[in-house]
Amino acid sequence: MMLPILTYFSQRGRAELIRLVCADADIAHEEKGLGLYHPVDKTPAFDALKATGSLPFDAVPLWEEADGFRLAQSNAIVRHLARTHDRYGHGAREAARCDMILESVEETRLELRKIVITEVAKRAELRGELAGVTIPRWLARFERLLVAGGAGAGFIVGEGASFADLALFLLYENLRDNGFAATYASCPHLAAHAERMAARPDLARYLASPARFPIQLLPA
Repeated sequence: MMLPILTYFSQRGRAELIRLVCADADIAHEEKGLGLYHPVDKTPAFDALKATGSLPFDAVPLWEEADGFRLAQSNAIVRHLARTHDRYGHGAREAARCDMILESVEETRLELRKIVITEVAKRAELRGELAGVTIPRWLARFERLLVAGGAGAGFIVGEGASFADLALFLLYENLRDNGFAATYASCPHLAAHAERMAARPDLARYLASPARFPIQLLPA
């Protein structure tokens, strides 16, 4: 039986949440690496794949299943896998809340990405604003939602793990690895949530795997 194939550059990037969902839900798949991403000069492997016309939007990640089903756009892939592997809450309202969390994590991620496009001389000032104002504001919102909607069960939505929990965990990793761990000091439930997610057996195996791609750091 052929396994689904995840095609992406040989790094975490936009495919990492997909990998976390696959790990937590024990979704067997293969990976096809395209080399290290560069914003201007794409890899020969990517150019060759693009030339085949198999990329719906001339971009990766790409998810392909054995029957020929092909899906692009990272969050569409995440939602597809979550929907088919019990990681999308239970019922339409929980699913909608999962979507809400993911979109909000994306907004937070975009705030972090401003570091990349900010001139070097102004990055320290931006980092200070992110650490002191922007990130704590977003984390406080997630903390309130966790307490109000899922703290008793330990999840951000409903009674079971969803892709929203995994998106929050990936945000935690990115903040911690890029020097913003202290922003969790005033969000104890959110910090505890990250610890619980990291301890989930299937996810923990992936996190500890030497096959996982290295941390990607934002510029200093």
